[in-house]
Amino acid sequence: MATQVTAQQVKAANRRLYDAVAERYEEIDGRRSPALEAWLRKNLADIRRKAPGGRLLDIGTGSGLVTRCAAGLFSLRVGMDLSPRILAANRTAFDQAVASDVDRLPVADRSFDAVTCFSVLHHLYAFDGLVSEVARVLRPGGVFYSDHDMDASFRRRFCPFLRLYRRVRNARSKYRRASEEITPEVYRLAEWQEEGVDSSRVVQLLEEKGFSVEAKHHWFGLSGLLDRTLGARSFGRGWAPLVSIVAVGGKR
Repeated sequence: MATQVTAQQVKAANRRLYDAVAERYEEIDGRRSPALEAWLRKNLADIRRKAPGGRLLDIGTGSGLVTRCAAGLFSLRVGMDLSPRILAANRTAFDQAVASDVDRLPVADRSFDAVTCFSVLHHLYAFDGLVSEVARVLRPGGVFYSDHDMDASFRRRFCPFLRLYRRVRNARSKYRRASEEITPEVYRLAEWQEEGVDSSRVVQLLEEKGFSVEAKHHWFGLSGLLDRTLGARSFGRGWAPLVSIVAVGGKR
């Protein structure tokens, strides 16, 4: 009988992987283009207009893409990640850095106006803890924004296309070549929901916490060609790989 994987094993694998590539993460990832940064900054400006104030918490911040793009939009940009080494390697990207588990954020209740997760959901074992903590730390009317995780419905519909894309991109081999620490098992556990996240489950959990939720599906950020041809459009679930979620809290 196969050994059951636990949430702690998934978290430990994520920390091990991102500690191992801390200084080279964006180089290895290879998708942090100026076009993506401009697109993300526009999205963050929209979030800031909705948010009641200027305090931002970016969960799973990694090299600080979100917090860099949020410069000048938010008065406080806090980057949170499981990996202390990736935070140390990118200390200029945030105003403050916190090494923490997403399920137990070491911040006070109602202390942030916006919480973001960019390409993070697929690294999580489950979403319940994240949503509970987001609901706790957001101020009344605060905004949660998540983006750039693949939706499971797209994988089911376009599995051959996805298989070809992953063969060309070959991310698994890039990470394994980068460090001996990244074994096949570490990579598998760190990319726990690599086959796609259940965005409907995330939406359900947020709605149960009193959020008004809008989910969109898009193609932006995968390649320059797709950005020019499909990037500005929204699609029905299952017809685009990436899911964007914006959830606005109630006036508690």
